[in-house]
Amino acid sequence: MNGLEETIFIGNTPLNRMKKTVRGEYVSLLGESFYKIGNFDTMEPFFMTIVSSTDHWLFISSKGGLSAGRGSADQALFPYYTEDKIADNSEFTGSKAVLLVRRIHRTSIWEPLSDCQPGHYSIIRNLYKNDIGTALVFEEYNLDLGLTYRYAWRTSEQFGFIKTTWLVNTGESPCQVEFLDGIQNILPANVTEQTQNTFSCLLDAYKRSEVDPQNGLAIFSLNSMLTDKAEPSESLLTTTVAQLGLASRLPAFIGAA
Repeated sequence: MNGLEETIFIGNTPLNRMKKTVRGEYVSLLGESFYKIGNFDTMEPFFMTIVSSTDHWLFISSKGGLSAGRGSADQALFPYYTEDKIADNSEFTGSKAVLLVRRIHRTSIWEPLSDCQPGHYSIIRNLYKNDIGTALVFEEYNLDLGLTYRYAWRTSEQFGFIKTTWLVNTGESPCQVEFLDGIQNILPANVTEQTQNTFSCLLDAYKRSEVDPQNGLAIFSLNSMLTDKAEPSESLLTTTVAQLGLASRLPAFIGAA
């Protein structure tokens, strides 16, 4: 190749191979001090946790997959797996976002902080953790689309686990965005660690997911307890997820920063 790097294409799209350097530094974010790892995605996946003043526990991979709950593994909100499985399931467990971005008569699809579109965009990914270890922030700059997507995991005694999402237009012109943003693979209540790891197929058959059309509250429960006994065994507890912010099913118009 005469010393030149060959251009590789995915379909008609040239594969982007930005040269990145990992860099650590302290920065101010969300009104407090955070330690930032720039270009953390060029490192080997690593495991982290955030701490809580009560009984919350959360273990998370730098790839985004996680397990979290309150008290014990039998009260998990996401499957309580080993570190390697949590990393492997990052595309299916935890945060997920898909965006349709319209700018200058062109519509692009973007899945930030996902490995589903490797090399499609020029991106910079950063990871932040506050000094006391109670908040973790993932961030992706899309240099081609002129947008920055960021989400944080934090805990609250009243509200449980809180995921906060930001979308910032860093481009020079306004754009229109339609986006799906949420969390995947939420467990219903009354699911023990043994059920998660041994009877996961049976668990899928007993899961029930509903939404209250009046307030958008998501409800995850079991049709009944997993038992072969010939007696009623109701599952009366439920996992709930609420959303605050933009109205659902409405496109967001984002002005230039």
